[in-house]
Order: sequence, then structure tokens, then C-alpha cells
Amino acid sequence: MPTAELTVRLTDALDDHVPDGWALVRIRTDHAGSGWAVDDSAVWSAEGCLLVPARQSRVVRALPDVSAG
Repeated sequence: MPTAELTVRLTDALDDHVPDGWALVRIRTDHAGSGWAVDDSAVWSAEGCLLVPARQSRVVRALPDVSAG
């Protein structure tokens, strides 16, 4: 799925907090339909600090017909 738009923001938490070890990444599709999908994502440190929020718009294409070959 090609990305049409991707916005990634680095938070101030990265200034004071060097991520070490595990991180939690949450990706949620807010909307899907009419050939588009919009996802919101967040990366959290093991200590619970939000490090990076992001938003992505994707083009959803139909699968090719492999049975006609």
C-alpha cells in the first residue's frame, strides 16, 4: 500500500529521555474505505513517555487477479 502522506513528530521527551530497551508501538486504522486508509501511530518508551506520534494516509489497491493466468 503506497503512502500518500506521512507526518512524524518528535516530542520533547526525546530531548530529556534517551530510549533504552523496549518500546511500545501502537498503530490504529482510523478510517478505511473508498481506496484509502488513515492510520494513527504512537511510540512509547518503557517508562511511559510518548516519544513519537505519527499519522499516515495510504492508498489501498485491489489485489491482482491471479486466477486468470
